[in-house]
This record gives sequence, structure tokens and C-alpha cells, in this order.
Amino acid sequence: MKFNRLGPISSWDRSQVKWFTLIEMLVSITIFAIIIIMAFDSMSNIGILRTMVSSRLDLNNELYSATEKFVDLIKTGGDIDYEEYWNRRVVGTNTSSGHYALFSGFGNYGSGGSLSNYGDGLYSCVSGMGISMGTGGCMNASGAAQRYGQYRQQFIDYNSNANNDLWDEDNNDNVRWDDDDEDLGMGPSVFTGGVSTKELYLIKKWLKSERTYFRWVFKLDENRPSGATCDATGTGTGCLGNIQILKLVWKDLGLSHTGNTSITSTGRYDGIIDTWECHPDYNCTGTNNLPAGEDAEWVNVFPEWIHVKNVDFYLYPEKDFRYAWKESSDSIILNSYIRIRLTLGLAWEKRKKIKGPASDMTITTTVNLSR
Repeated sequence: MKFNRLGPISSWDRSQVKWFTLIEMLVSITIFAIIIIMAFDSMSNIGILRTMVSSRLDLNNELYSATEKFVDLIKTGGDIDYEEYWNRRVVGTNTSSGHYALFSGFGNYGSGGSLSNYGDGLYSCVSGMGISMGTGGCMNASGAAQRYGQYRQQFIDYNSNANNDLWDEDNNDNVRWDDDDEDLGMGPSVFTGGVSTKELYLIKKWLKSERTYFRWVFKLDENRPSGATCDATGTGTGCLGNIQILKLVWKDLGLSHTGNTSITSTGRYDGIIDTWECHPDYNCTGTNNLPAGEDAEWVNVFPEWIHVKNVDFYLYPEKDFRYAWKESSDSIILNSYIRIRLTLGLAWEKRKKIKGPASDMTITTTVNLSR
């Protein structure tokens, strides 16, 4: 029998010591294995997370890059096109597929005309005889397209003395250029300040005047999951939105909008803007290369993998301060600018390639248009 300091060690005691040591080793190995497995799992998750974060950063950079290009197009588009906003106010602002439903003609058509059936020229504003001038203007033929230049007429009274001379002061069969003509320096607003519009109209008046228009559109995403829908307001998981652009250039072709000298066109080559046709980079389907409001004429600004969920344009001031020189309100006598609120997401084609939910990005920016 062997002894230790505490006394003799029996065979039963020796077996107990060996059994306790084996359990201890098994527990240690198990704990070690769990730690190793957790470490490898953590490293794997870190790699996946790193890939996800990297992908999202790349997507955000691409989204910001596309948005910068959109803002640059606005910065180079010129000033607020009050004439077209006046035209749109008269025609109506009901929307369809994101953009306005009714075609305004972009100032090529007057009251009583539609498409190739051109309407009258500008309607002259006269006071008296039951017509009231002032800040309300003299809008005529509500719901009909207005010629380019009609908004300017809202600030001019061609019968300021309000007498009953049928507004022709010098009896030359022309109500304009008489002694009773007066530039009131006051007129109507074309939109309500602080309220968003769904389309942006800009005009650049250089040697060759040019208009730049933007509109929001949406459709069903071809790569949407089964059952995903898109309603009439652009709401739903199956929508794919975009911003579209259309550019027009000025031509002095008269009220018939044709350069064919064999066809009579009142006002041709008189130096007054009367015709807006498509920029050479755009394919207009109307007569004489005029815009017809067709979807094929507009060009997408954003790539197809971006889903423009919504856009709001807030324009200031609400009337042209160059015409409203008599106004004293601080909300009118200021440089024109625009606030843009844009919500972007990913089309389903791109969403399928990333793991996890695709978050939206909302961008709000202000652009000074009177630079």
C-alpha cells in the first residue's frame, strides 16, 4: 500500500482521481471546440457584414452620383418658366402615372385649338365692360391651352380708363399700343407658394431660347415579385419610378408653326417667340416637330436600377417678379429658387442582388435659379 501525506491511497481512491481528470478534459475540449466554432462563425459573419456594408456604400455613392447629375440638369435649365406654369394652371393639374394627365401644348396652342387645329392668338386683357383687372388677371377660356406670352398679358390692361370705346382708343382696329394701355405691375400667381408641384418647367433666354421640362413617372417593375402591385398613385411594392426630361427650342414660325412659305402663317419671322419645337436630341411626334405630349418624346434621367419613389418641387416666388414690379411682398420680390425633395430606392433587379432589406434615401436640396 502506498502512502501520501494524508495517509494511504486505496485502489478505489486512485480510480476516482483518474475518472475526475477525464471529465475535466472532455469539458475543456468541448468548451474549446465551442469557442473555435463561434470564432469561425463570427469571422464569417464579419465577412458577410463587410460585403453588405460595402455594397450599400457603393449603391449610395451611385445614388448620390445620379442625383448630382439630375441637379446639374436643373442648374443649367435656366429660370422658372412662368408662362408654362400659367398654361398648366389653366389646363389643369390632374395626374396620371405620376405626371399631369392633360397636354398643355407648351404654349404652341391657343384657346379653341388642339394639336394641329391651332387656336387663337393671345387674349388681350381689358378692364371695364364687366371685366375686372388687378391681381386676379383676366384668364380666358378656362381649361383651354394658352399661347406662349399669355401670362405676360395678365399684367397689362389695354383699357385702363375703362371707357366704352370697345378698347380701341385710336380706332385703328388694334386694342394694343393705344394711349389707354397700362402695365399694372400686378398680376396673378401661377402656383401657390409652399405647395409642391409634380413637374418642373424651366426656361433659358439666351440668343437661342430653350425650355427644359422634368416630370415624374412610374410603371410596374418588370422584375417585381409575384403578387407585387402598383396603384394609380405610385404606391406599392411593384412600382418603378423615374424622372424624365424634355427640351424644346424656340422658332419664329408664326401661329401655324410651319416654315413652309407656301403656307400662310401669321407672325412668321416677326421676331416674336411663337413656336416651341423639340430639341434636335429629342424625337417629337407632332406636326412640324412639335411636342405632342407622347411618352416616347421624354427621356429617363435615372438608370433603370433606381426606383424614384417620389419627387416634390417647391418653387419661389409664385409670380414673375419682373412683371410684378409694383408688388411689395417679400415673398414675391426675391430671386427665384427651387427646393427639391427626392426619395430614391432600388429597382427589383438590383434588390435581388443584395442581402437584407433595401433602405430608401431621401435627399432635400435647394437650387438658386437666378445665378
